[in-house]
Amino acid sequence: MRITSLSAVCFGAATVSPLVRSRSRHSGPAATQGEAYCLASAVREGLMHVWRDRVGFGQVGSVPERTWGAAGLKGFSASTVKSWFQYRCERKVRYELSSDDELAAVPVLKDIREAPWAKLGNEFEDRVVNRLAAEAAVLRPAPGEKVLSERLTLAFLRGERSETYAAQINLKPTGVPRFLEGTGLELNRNIADLVRREILPDGRACFTIIDIKATRRATAFHKTQIAFYVRVLEERLAEIRLSSPVTLNRDGEVWRIPDNGTAQGDRADAEVFALRPYLRQVDDFCSQTLPAIAQKRIGFGPSDQTFHHLYFKCEQCAFLEHCVQSIAPALAAGRDVSAVPGVTHDSKRALKRMGIETVGALSKAYGLAKTPGAGWSLTRNASRLVARAAALATNAIQRTEEEHTFLMPPRADLRFFVSVDYDPVDDRIAAVGYRRVGPDGSASDDIRVPQTAELKDEADALVAVMGRLIGDLAAVDQANREAMDRGDDAALKYAHIFFYEPSEALSLQKAVGRHLDDPRVRGALLHLVRLFPPEDIVPEPEFKGAHHLPATAVRSVVEHLYALPVSVAYDLRQVSQALATVGAAAAYTPAPGFERPFSSLLSIDVIRGFRESVAGAPGTEDIVADVAARLSALQGVTAWLYAQHAVATASGQPMLRLSKRPFLFHETFDPLDAADLDVLIACELLENRAGLLEALVNLAQPASRRRDASRAMAGLELLSVVNYGRDKLMRFRIPPASQDSDLGPNDLKLILTDDQPDLRLDMLQWPLVECRILQPSPQDVAYSNIVKVIVGRGVFDGPLFQDLLRTTPTKGWHLDRHFIDFNTDKAARFLRHLAAGQAA
Repeated sequence: MRITSLSAVCFGAATVSPLVRSRSRHSGPAATQGEAYCLASAVREGLMHVWRDRVGFGQVGSVPERTWGAAGLKGFSASTVKSWFQYRCERKVRYELSSDDELAAVPVLKDIREAPWAKLGNEFEDRVVNRLAAEAAVLRPAPGEKVLSERLTLAFLRGERSETYAAQINLKPTGVPRFLEGTGLELNRNIADLVRREILPDGRACFTIIDIKATRRATAFHKTQIAFYVRVLEERLAEIRLSSPVTLNRDGEVWRIPDNGTAQGDRADAEVFALRPYLRQVDDFCSQTLPAIAQKRIGFGPSDQTFHHLYFKCEQCAFLEHCVQSIAPALAAGRDVSAVPGVTHDSKRALKRMGIETVGALSKAYGLAKTPGAGWSLTRNASRLVARAAALATNAIQRTEEEHTFLMPPRADLRFFVSVDYDPVDDRIAAVGYRRVGPDGSASDDIRVPQTAELKDEADALVAVMGRLIGDLAAVDQANREAMDRGDDAALKYAHIFFYEPSEALSLQKAVGRHLDDPRVRGALLHLVRLFPPEDIVPEPEFKGAHHLPATAVRSVVEHLYALPVSVAYDLRQVSQALATVGAAAAYTPAPGFERPFSSLLSIDVIRGFRESVAGAPGTEDIVADVAARLSALQGVTAWLYAQHAVATASGQPMLRLSKRPFLFHETFDPLDAADLDVLIACELLENRAGLLEALVNLAQPASRRRDASRAMAGLELLSVVNYGRDKLMRFRIPPASQDSDLGPNDLKLILTDDQPDLRLDMLQWPLVECRILQPSPQDVAYSNIVKVIVGRGVFDGPLFQDLLRTTPTKGWHLDRHFIDFNTDKAARFLRHLAAGQAA
């Protein structure tokens, strides 16, 4: 079997893990330990050749199995190195180092079938090398062979061949490399896609390692793989004792899909990068990290010493079905803490150090935010993670401590739902869907699936679907302008756009950027460019501000306000099914072939199967039906959120606080035809609006969150009020939990409130409760639990502040920082003055 850099299977010894699943990937429950053991025993009894044939071992000939030491370790290759830098998973690396007998003894479930994206990588590499061979001299394996022979490899390295390139060359030295000495590890074959040999002006031969990737962007883990090949080639060249001096290129090359090409083509763009930083990472991994991982004991459950964490990258891992058993719903509160959405690698390590390894333990960790060694990320998200763990442990939906969100408006008469699926291989939209829901609940859809990865197909789908969206928005804009002209405020309509995943809006934004030279986008879809400006376009400030956010990512709203009994990810499937138990409509249930463990967007298997017309793969109608089902689920989740908001509003605690006016297009700035001064004004306004929104989001958090983040003093006890010149001086005792606040005399604008959200979140009332902290005197320094606050006489005597003095409990005062910007208005006026001067 030839294993390329994109293969899902790590080529170690010739035997493969016997715990092979005969069914399709990720469909149905994992095998039991007994089933796995029986399968392993059957394979060891004499069926191994069946599994070898499945993955193509017969094509390269038999290689005897090797184990390493008592631990049963086998060698490793560059794929293992790439795997570490891609996933940072100890367990994956340790399992890839394990022999089949060691894995069978656990037993470990392993899927060894070649994934469609790995097959695509092999085919793309073949086409690129075939094209290269037609243009340059390439030394290739003999017909019927997958790897260059040892004889031809040595001849190429010694300069005894005239070819410039060698393909599928085995770089493995015969002895243990110096960088593995003392580690107890050894190498398997390391097959490089291409090696280039050039003669420098000084007569030395220079070797360059090239890896061919069916991707549009060379990642860090691609580059570390090439750096490892370089280290292996250094060892190989050193042991064959060349008669003339050679050197290795300081740069590596990734040949990838061209920006204007497709994965079905035979052209590649060379992405050149400096090797030095990646060589350092590889050296550290081989000398420190890898030997430590190799010493870890593997087993089942707690007996396995390898650290692992389940998250979205695990979807393509061959060991997923083994690891996912640790978060099986049947374990309930005993599930591994990975089951809690939002727990990261670092967070899980920190929790493990504290002895918190299960969902049940995390659900009771109420003081987590204040635990020494928790780390910034875990401290910041502690309350949310504890609530999610409690939801999983009790299998019940719970509100988080977040009372409000600025991510969704409280009213949307017309709701526009958008779904965007993305193909990471071709860097194109794979499907785009749109649904318009009117005030009467009537709905209309437009869903397009580009048939190919050509830019034209993507542009046609984008224009068709987004053209409908812009047309519907234009109709709302016209109706609202007419209503304003006749003074009919009751007829004004609020409109809003909804995605589920934030990544969908980013995918749309990038797609718009790929078609800015299309006259249909620059003309008919100009409003789309304003709404979702690509990175190389100055953002439209009117639609980036706190009052004009163009769209809501519903997932963010749900996870902000609610803790649901869902595991690992807040994907639409799990969320809609959980909410369906409490009244939400149209839960998303994927059809066979569309299931994914950590996301509800189209999988790469579905996308590549469709694009490459694979037999049995979903067709256009199947994809359209799946997109429509997700739009229905998104509509149902959104309607449920609005119903909950109505209930909360009736009790005086509204949840959705994004302030929006009736919909109108803002046409004061054209991002495609902006002058320099226009750009500067836009940037000034954007920075102002972004700062204001950040302040509002921070103030919307509960007092405990603001206090723990050192952004507020909560629960201040009012001790006295005295005159301070023309102003008033209020003296407060600070409770211990608030004494770490970073508020101080240098904060120009603070607000003093009773923590009522309608006050602290209303920017128009901030001037009515403004104050500042008095610089402590030398005598005050000894009293760290006292803070003196100066309140202007005009503020103090105002009706709002006097009402606070009458109604606020003695220990109920809160001091917060709000948003202040002295420069934006002045800068904008100055820039407009310059622009007017230029026009004159």
